[in-house]
Amino acid sequence: MQNTATAPLGTLLESIDVVVTTTTRVALPQGRRVVTPAGAVTLLYVVSGRLRGDSATSCETGPNHAGVVARGHVSEFPAGSAILTMGAVPLEFTAANDAEVVRVGVELNEAAHRLRRILPDPLTITDFSRIDPALASLASNMGEAVSPAPIVAAGGGEVVCRLMARTLLIGVLRAWVSAGCAPSGWAARAADPHLDPVISAIHSDPGRDWSLDALASLGAMSRSAFSRRFRELVGSSPGQYITGVRMEDAKRRLARGASVTQTSRELGYASDEGFSRAFRRHTGVAPSRWE
Repeated sequence: MQNTATAPLGTLLESIDVVVTTTTRVALPQGRRVVTPAGAVTLLYVVSGRLRGDSATSCETGPNHAGVVARGHVSEFPAGSAILTMGAVPLEFTAANDAEVVRVGVELNEAAHRLRRILPDPLTITDFSRIDPALASLASNMGEAVSPAPIVAAGGGEVVCRLMARTLLIGVLRAWVSAGCAPSGWAARAADPHLDPVISAIHSDPGRDWSLDALASLGAMSRSAFSRRFRELVGSSPGQYITGVRMEDAKRRLARGASVTQTSRELGYASDEGFSRAFRRHTGVAPSRWE
């Protein structure tokens, strides 16, 4: 029978996009450390060996994934483990023996903002390779084995890298839910029947002149109730969220070669100057310099 959490999960995951900041493959002799930075979303996959680190809640499934057979605090992560941190605090892991780890750093788009509010940090699955062997194999082949430096992809490599990272991230989240690791009440926090249509509409047409009245109407709420609910569940005002979605869209358009004028008009800005100011506040650089 399908886990009841998977339906809202699907809605949320479909809207997730990532920008890959680093993909590294690190060989760790026994006793060496790997650290995930604070403030950054990082996914670790243990290719071989075993890591020790701060205690975290994890769970495992039976051989046929029939249900959770063990759940509790773990401080050792064997080969096949996946560790996802939203960056609330830096995490440190030490190689218990010679180990190899794939480390993927990503930036999440605005649609994934709710993940920071509803997921444990860190999220760990100590038997990810058994739950999803295909994605575990993909993770095992990511990164460059000889260098801890960020990958500099050429040609279409960046697109492939982003798709691989997104696939792996979503796979880890799906495995976490399907394995029964999601806490009680998670489904209710993952989706909202009033806000999900609003968020879907914004992403479908970010350049529209969205008014608070129009958004509240889509959510079948009054203006005040909508504004309060949106801020509580999303963590920002509707206007801030729309701007964030537009900026993520703008970055993709500009990277594909669209002009500043074309991008600003298609995203609903009345002038290039207004768009440029918003883009500079969001990214720290002018849109004409974005690549």
